[in-house]
Amino acid sequence: MKSFLPWFRHFSEFFHAMTDAAQRQRSYWDGLAGADRDAAVIDPRDRRGLKNAYLAGTRDQVFARTLAAHGVERAVVLDLGAGTGSAALPLLMAGQHVLGVDISLGLLRHAQQRCCAAGGLFVLTDGHSLPLHSSCLDAAVVYVVLSYLVDDAVACSLLENLRGVLKPGAVLVMIEQARVRRLYCEEGLKVQRSIAEWKGLLQQAGFVSVESSVVRHGRFPATPLIKLGLLPRFLWPAMRRLEVTVGRLFGILPWDYAEVRFVAVAP
Repeated sequence: MKSFLPWFRHFSEFFHAMTDAAQRQRSYWDGLAGADRDAAVIDPRDRRGLKNAYLAGTRDQVFARTLAAHGVERAVVLDLGAGTGSAALPLLMAGQHVLGVDISLGLLRHAQQRCCAAGGLFVLTDGHSLPLHSSCLDAAVVYVVLSYLVDDAVACSLLENLRGVLKPGAVLVMIEQARVRRLYCEEGLKVQRSIAEWKGLLQQAGFVSVESSVVRHGRFPATPLIKLGLLPRFLWPAMRRLEVTVGRLFGILPWDYAEVRFVAVAP
């Protein structure tokens, strides 16, 4: 395993009091940690696990292709909101050196068990004060994490901290949920911002070259079929291509949310 020690500041420098909102988030995710390790971070109601496997595979494909397009190979990659290590493991298997951070100790226990043989390192922190020196990481990935930061100022602050630990020219690949108009959900724990709002946060945090593309829609007709086991796995790659095509042609559908890929660069 690659040594991460040169990247770390002294741990006493990043301890801070958690806000009530952060405590609420930690309790929420710790509560889900008792579920299946994929269901805990994607869809807790997916009893068969097929929908979660489809969504995780879609996410992993987006991360891998985007990092490769930006020349990120055998690099130090931050997985912000690493959860149970679902996204970290394929990155590790591809040769990346992954540092995962998350607010939930329960989720990180899953991550450590899943990724220990592959050499990932996981740290408990809410992400607002990363225990890292500035400009030390080659890339970062985020999957539906900032959607749970409903306060724009808090989300922007986290993105600023994230930008600070990325090397100049390092890429951020972020998949978040978006709608045509902002919508709060899950009893106020989550917000689905518009694409313009997401881009504005990234730019306000100091990122440049911000791009976006729709990956999939939340209620695409095939998703329930996958969840019920009615769409065979060999058709999943074609379904992913179809979802991307629908997103490219129509953008976010007015009645639905979409998972949108944002790519941004640290200046």
